[in-house]
Amino acid sequence: MIFVKISRIYMKISDYKVGTTFETTAVKRFNETHNQVYYDSIGIIKEHAYMWGRKPEDVINIKATIIEEDVLVDELMKGNSGYDHNSIDYFGQIDFEKGLDNLSIGLIYHNIKCYFICFPYGADCYRFWSDDHKNFETGEYIHKKGDRRRMNVRLKIEEI
Repeated sequence: MIFVKISRIYMKISDYKVGTTFETTAVKRFNETHNQVYYDSIGIIKEHAYMWGRKPEDVINIKATIIEEDVLVDELMKGNSGYDHNSIDYFGQIDFEKGLDNLSIGLIYHNIKCYFICFPYGADCYRFWSDDHKNFETGEYIHKKGDRRRMNVRLKIEEI
């Protein structure tokens, strides 16, 4: 099941824990610098491939597995972290805004720098709600300050 949120593709997932898998689509590419295959345009819809600058015949099925949850991307981006910022390593964002029974994942990129630039205030700043949010019609809390909002995860991607 796929739905669009603010023009970004998000895929429904069953859980956010390590080992959770889901299937989606992508385009296989080749990184000449690292002499390595990688996948991009994750979540692409074959019928709309031209909108992504891709050909429908290039769209393949992949399996994604969460291999690390609650990754502090801002820490990895620091120069002294020892992390190879040029490596092919998949990062995505899990959205908790609609609750644990309606999890979604999106913004999946094949490199930490590509992922990091999507967040002008840092990839970790939206992990928790900073304020209470109420439904103004009912007065009930939708989210309370400190509730989980989003989570960065690392993924393993395999062609099916």
